[in-house]
Amino acid sequence: MSVLVSICCLTYNHAAYIRECLDGFLMQRTDSPVEIIVHDDASTDGTRDILREYQARYPDRFHLILQTENQYSKGVNVAIQYIFPRVRGKYIAFCEGDDYWTDPDKLQKQVDFLEAHPDYSMCCHATKQYMQQTDELCDWKLPKRVEGRSFSFTCREWIDYGWFFWPLSIVIRKESLDLPFLAACPRCRDVHTFYSLLRHGKGYFFQECMSVYRRHDAGIWSGISFERRKIEGANNAYEIYRVDRNPDTRWMVASALGELLIFYLRYEPHFWKALKVFPTTYRYCGWKGLFDVSSYIRKKIVNRYFTR
Repeated sequence: MSVLVSICCLTYNHAAYIRECLDGFLMQRTDSPVEIIVHDDASTDGTRDILREYQARYPDRFHLILQTENQYSKGVNVAIQYIFPRVRGKYIAFCEGDDYWTDPDKLQKQVDFLEAHPDYSMCCHATKQYMQQTDELCDWKLPKRVEGRSFSFTCREWIDYGWFFWPLSIVIRKESLDLPFLAACPRCRDVHTFYSLLRHGKGYFFQECMSVYRRHDAGIWSGISFERRKIEGANNAYEIYRVDRNPDTRWMVASALGELLIFYLRYEPHFWKALKVFPTTYRYCGWKGLFDVSSYIRKKIVNRYFTR
């Protein structure tokens, strides 16, 4: 029987967490075969020994890609270079080695939805977050417009709502992957993948929580400062805009720069840094970009104080 779902896992020095991640894969109850592709980026803490142990126990399910040199530090797009060429499934699920799934029916629920809705390129679900330092499991704070409900969304709606799902929650239709677009983006982060998918079909969000995102100081994203995240978000949006210029991608840039401006004015007041956002916006997107940033900030104020 052919593989229906390919689970793709990126890991680096996750020895303390990887078993919980892999066990979340193995507990999945599915009607069709699932393959598990794990890319280890030259871990030095014993992660690959654990991976070999699982592969020895489940040789037909685990496919390991074990690097001898760290590819992330070289700027290599691991997914495009090493993982996607090996994927055999009709659908692809993602989970990094320090995160984990909690529902044994997660994959089947999402695959059933995509099988029944061919006009959707992806579906996702709610996620809890685990604070490693404080041993606290808590709900993820979602935008008011999306919390407490399941719903369909378009590319523009995803941009408007902001981040309400994470890669460990998504299952995508492989044929919707736009590899030429992703290859044209040297940075190519999660946001690039989400954008490319939603340009080829709708998305669906399940309010049901089926995974846990682990926050710890060694995490690639959670380990950087809040300001750095906002700057990275703006840089990623601008790269997408440069490759695919349209009103949606310009609004994506404006949204990211608007968030950076709000951060400088509200959360960590830096008046001069805030002023620099305006010439950056003009340089990126011209006068239309400046108008979009103003519109974005007005919408944020309305949504915060007048929308429920």
